Amino acid sequence: VMLAAAAVAVPGVLSAQGGDGFLFSAPNLSLKFEGGYGWQAATSDVYDWVQQEHTIGQRDFDAPYFGGELGIGVSEHFEVAIAIGYQSGKVQSEYRDWVDTDDRPILQTTELSQIPAVASLKFYPFARGRSVGQYAWVPRGFVPFIGAGAGFVSYAFEQTGDFVDYETLDIFYDRVTSEGEAFLARAQAGFNLSLGKQFTLTLEGRYNVSNTPMEGDWVGFENIDLDGLQAIGGIAIRF
Repeated sequence: VMLAAAAVAVPGVLSAQGGDGFLFSAPNLSLKFEGGYGWQAATSDVYDWVQQEHTIGQRDFDAPYFGGELGIGVSEHFEVAIAIGYQSGKVQSEYRDWVDTDDRPILQTTELSQIPAVASLKFYPFARGRSVGQYAWVPRGFVPFIGAGAGFVSYAFEQTGDFVDYETLDIFYDRVTSEGEAFLARAQAGFNLSLGKQFTLTLEGRYNVSNTPMEGDWVGFENIDLDGLQAIGGIAIRF
C-alpha cells in the first residue's frame, strides 16, 4: 500500500518541484561522449628543430580531440571519472633551405598523435541534485566542478617523406618515429548543464602535463613535451 501511494505521490511532487527526477535514489553512473580541441605547448627542442628545418609552426601540432568518460558518483559532491581519448595533429611541410635538383620542394609529413587515459577526482561545490522526500532525487540544472587526475598517455611523433643527408647531400625517402608511453597529470574545471532528467551537457577546460624521453629514430634530443590545454564539450547520459 505504501509503495502504491509513493508511486502516485512522487510524480506530483516532482512536477511541483519544476522538473523530472529519479525515483528513490540519485544516479551513480554517467557515460559521456566528448569532443573538443587541444593546443600543444610544443616547447621542447625536437619541436624547435623541426620548425627550424621545415615549414612548420608551433600551432601546427594543435588538433581536434575525441573521447569518452565514465563517471562514478561517490557522493553528492565527489565523482570519480575515467576518461580515454585520441588527439592527432598532422602537417605537410617542406625544407626551408633545400630543394631537389629540379628546384622542387623536398616534402614530408609530420604528425603528433596522443591517446591519454586518465582517472580524475571531481569536486562539486554544490550538490549535484536534491532529494524530494524519501522517494525521489532531482538533478540540479547548473553544477560547476573542479578536478585533478593522473594516468598515462601513449604518443607517437613521426615524420614521413623525403630528407636530405647533410654529409652527402643525397635526398632519400624515410619514416622516422618516436613512440612510447608517459605519465600524465591533469587539472580540470568546468560545469554541467542538465538537459532534462537523463542527459547532461558538459563544458570544461583541461590542462595536461607530461614529458618523456624520445625513443626510436629520434636520438640526441631532450624529453618530448606533451603538455597541452584542451577545451572539451560533451553529452552524458545518467544511470
